[in-house]
Amino acid sequence: MKAIITKEEAAVEQVRVDLAWELFYPGSSGKLPDAGSPNHYAFANWLWTTLSMRSGFMRKDTADEISVRIPELDEAALKFLVRILSMWSDEVFMIDHGKKSGNLWTFPVSSLTSNESLDAAEERFSVTENDARFRSLMPLLGPGRVFATVEALEEGAVSARLHSHSALDEYYIVLEGTATLRMNGKTRTVSKGDMISKQGGPDLTSQIIADRGSPVRILDIEVWPNSSRMSKDVVFYPDHNELYLRGAGWHSVIPESASISPSDFERNYESGYARRDDGSWEPRDIPGYRKRKD
Repeated sequence: MKAIITKEEAAVEQVRVDLAWELFYPGSSGKLPDAGSPNHYAFANWLWTTLSMRSGFMRKDTADEISVRIPELDEAALKFLVRILSMWSDEVFMIDHGKKSGNLWTFPVSSLTSNESLDAAEERFSVTENDARFRSLMPLLGPGRVFATVEALEEGAVSARLHSHSALDEYYIVLEGTATLRMNGKTRTVSKGDMISKQGGPDLTSQIIADRGSPVRILDIEVWPNSSRMSKDVVFYPDHNELYLRGAGWHSVIPESASISPSDFERNYESGYARRDDGSWEPRDIPGYRKRKD
């Protein structure tokens, strides 16, 4: 399939990126927001689904050509768009004022070990926080269920809080340097070439600290249940005594000490009562249930 990018109306049905861009990035004036934007995945998933429907999912069923109408985009935004189009098309061209570009098709490749020669989109998907530089690889490499980040930590920096996930599988690969791994109350040294597994579910906490005398570079890989990254997930931060409940329709932080065993809940499911903040309870009239006595 051949993708033709244009700012002009065409005689054929067009993929209206110009309208979608304003919907997902309102007020951006064609500039690709930085890596912190919550809408990168929403936009990429919309475009991915639209292209898959136009292509028929299999290359032998693809249309000969699709027209993609865009607004005025900055260099980073255009490269972001071309990267996604390249995964569904064999050729990508742009027509501007009647002039056709060369083939813009690009490989779905991004360096893990170097910050040199990054294109404009890769630079925009990078953010620096304190003594760490984080570069998101997705959705530049496709909006799949894997969310990967290259983390470059200066001496003394940390990758994240000590934490666990309920719904995500997480893996770390040490690309450069030596660091300390904290995991469930224990520590060990990890070095270049080590891969660390943190499966979701068993409340397995981890944190990586660059405290061994040199910078550290890590590939952090999260495997989500779906590509929207809106799955409900409980994140536990034991150092901070917090539970973070996140996902579609679910976004709150509660103290971990507020959690109690579900055994009392299960024994008294068909009783009328209300739970207090400290976990105790008081009888209450609730339709359909007898007031709880003990």
